Amino acid sequence: MTGTCRRYACGALLLACLVTAAIAAAESSQYAGRPVVDVLLEFRDARLDFIYSSELVPATLRVLEEPRSSNRLLIAREILQAHGLGLSVVRPGLYAVVPATRSAQERVVHGQVLDAASGEPISTARVVLLPLGAVAWSDAQGRFSIGPVPEGIYALEAEAPGFEAIEVPGLSVSGEAKPTALRLTPARTQLSEVVVSTSRYALDRFRPFGSVNIDGDTLAAQPGIGEDAIRALGRLPGIAQNGISAQSSIRGGESGELLTLLDGFPLRQVFHMPGYQSVFGVLDPGLIDEAEVYTGGFPVRYGNRMGGVFDLSTIDATQEPRTALGLSVFNAMARRGGNLEVANVDWLAAARVGTLSPLVDALARDAGRPTYSDVYARAGYGGPDRVRVTANLLWSRDELDITREGLNESGQIESKNRYLWLRADRDWENGIQSSLWLGHSSVDSFRSGGMDRPDIVVGSVTDQRFSEYQELRGRASWQFRAHHWLEAGIEWIGEDAVYRYAANAAYTDAVAELFSRDSTLLRAIELSPSRERSGLFAAHRWQINDSLVSEAGLRAQRTITEGTTAEDWLYDPRVSLRWQVTPATELRAHWGRFHQTDEVHELKVEDGLTAFPQAQRSEQLIVGIDHRLQNGLALRLEGFRKLQADPRPHFENLLDPMSVIPEIAPDRVLVAPLAADITGAEFSLVAEGEDSTWWLGLAWSEARDSVDGRQVPRSWDQTWAATAGMDWTRGSWRFGAVAAAHRGWPTTRLEDSELGVRNGARLPTRATLDLRAEYRKPLTLGSIAFTFELTNAINIGNTCCYKLIAEDDGNGNVTFTTKSSDWLPLVPSLGVLWEF
Repeated sequence: MTGTCRRYACGALLLACLVTAAIAAAESSQYAGRPVVDVLLEFRDARLDFIYSSELVPATLRVLEEPRSSNRLLIAREILQAHGLGLSVVRPGLYAVVPATRSAQERVVHGQVLDAASGEPISTARVVLLPLGAVAWSDAQGRFSIGPVPEGIYALEAEAPGFEAIEVPGLSVSGEAKPTALRLTPARTQLSEVVVSTSRYALDRFRPFGSVNIDGDTLAAQPGIGEDAIRALGRLPGIAQNGISAQSSIRGGESGELLTLLDGFPLRQVFHMPGYQSVFGVLDPGLIDEAEVYTGGFPVRYGNRMGGVFDLSTIDATQEPRTALGLSVFNAMARRGGNLEVANVDWLAAARVGTLSPLVDALARDAGRPTYSDVYARAGYGGPDRVRVTANLLWSRDELDITREGLNESGQIESKNRYLWLRADRDWENGIQSSLWLGHSSVDSFRSGGMDRPDIVVGSVTDQRFSEYQELRGRASWQFRAHHWLEAGIEWIGEDAVYRYAANAAYTDAVAELFSRDSTLLRAIELSPSRERSGLFAAHRWQINDSLVSEAGLRAQRTITEGTTAEDWLYDPRVSLRWQVTPATELRAHWGRFHQTDEVHELKVEDGLTAFPQAQRSEQLIVGIDHRLQNGLALRLEGFRKLQADPRPHFENLLDPMSVIPEIAPDRVLVAPLAADITGAEFSLVAEGEDSTWWLGLAWSEARDSVDGRQVPRSWDQTWAATAGMDWTRGSWRFGAVAAAHRGWPTTRLEDSELGVRNGARLPTRATLDLRAEYRKPLTLGSIAFTFELTNAINIGNTCCYKLIAEDDGNGNVTFTTKSSDWLPLVPSLGVLWEF
């Protein structure tokens, strides 16, 4: 698709959204004579809500005349004005009905959370006042207090570990509010919902206790670059990212050890510009409803990756607001969802086009002009009482023309990814739940470019790659007894690729001697590998007693490469235990084996490899504790050790990891460890209040490779790291901040024209501060949000790279020095988002 076609396509989608919204806004109905309460209830949705006293708005109060307006908010104002009533803004989208002569009075909501069976108070229960969303936590006597809040009609929602969640609607808050008793019933055992795994972070506010919770809305409001859900997930404990890439290194592993799923289907390339730093993710954060993140110890249903899992689920197509239009420094976007109830069909579509080029021109003259776009579409048919089938599409494309003028290095990089899949889900009458995926993926890329530094290296590269995947996945679960739950599944993936690669480079004799390499490099590779991978897995979850749950699973997989001897089956046993010591405290433990085989598009032909390496193997031991304090603070402490056998050889650039054509740079080296040992501990703390959420993460780890009999720190080993963030809402404003710091990554020094020991030194300690401010204003149609973001506001320890400089000393000898350069500097961003 050409750039012009993409612009027309995005423009057409934007126009379609606007026309649909205009039609919906123009629809009218008859209101005169109806109860005012009924009209207000009819108008309620996720972006418009009302609170009121039944004394002020009794059921007998009726609409006196047909309103002239066609918008819900204006209609509500008209019909209330006729009765001497008005609307007072509580927060964007929420209004209190008050007498027209005064503002809403404020009261305190308080009460006690009790065990319905014993009458005993329940501590650490989470109580939410709806629709405000204000949160409180019960103390040791079960008491809670929320407010002051405007007078009106509310609902209270309460949940606690080991109890069924309840909602109490129709709570009238006026005058002297009386205490409210919330009685929770002990939960029935639903093993399919019990969280046994360690190192799991549930990015959904209402997930079961035992995970550190950050809801999807908070995730989308994270300050950062490019409205990027994948980048935002990288702030969890144990995950490391550099100053520009959205790729994540999880607990000392390589970035390629992460499995990313969207609605259960694997995304093999989830970044824009994967040929150069993978700067942005391809997923609009507004599409993400829930995210499960595993930084280790994940169940056997996840396979062929040994580092971690990002398991993402998209939003409900009928979720309000259904339409969003946005423009920022990074993206122009449109999103629309809808349904046809008569046909039991729903649909969701989103498109984004990059708008970054003007900012890049202003900030960095030699950073190139990136263009990128992505499209997501889904259509679903069926419901919970029958088979539900969804058809899904995710498409992305990007182009980058880049010239690093100070290094005489240039490149033209393109990539295109396409994912098409069908998913079928069914809940059977006998308690069996099943899901089936049938899909096709393609990951294509093109690179060309070179270096022209006669004093260092002169060379060029052309690189074309095409890969396709056909796959079938199935999974079923069954709670066949009260204390036993089974899960099993199959996978089959056919993989094909075409590689056409050529490179040539000539190095000066002095450079070749400095880096102990040949003075010339010539490569011409054409390959068409084909692989087939099969997998089976099964797990058994057992409720041993009221407080102890175990899960044991086994995964088997085999990869066959065409033209080679068939590989043996690889077996991965995994065992997890969860002990509920008290209602507020859980202990978890996990031991497991994980294998990872390179997929067909991951062959490192650019570094001269023409055969796939053997499967990597990792064994992980994790022990952790989760605890909830009476004020709602959630704490987690985990310790882990990962022993990795047969790490695949990888290639690094000692001085300049930002190289556009890294494989012909003179500092390119092979790292072929015999084993790796990664040990660490992580502590996290999350607090949720009435109008704010804040969190803190601390991590210590050592990630070392065994190379030539020495323990060498991995290039992304940071020893210690700290992250802290907050999300605060005040009236129409929402503020966010994330501060992070970590020990500088290992590097190699060049001193006195001599190359030091690889990773024998470290870069300076890096510290960042990202800020975000949002102002949301209600409109007659939806609401509009204006945002300002500042990334890397303090810019401390930002060094990333060293430029190699060669000089003649006048006696025919060449001396070498280096000059440092940085990751991204301070980056400002403005954006506007209209939702309706």
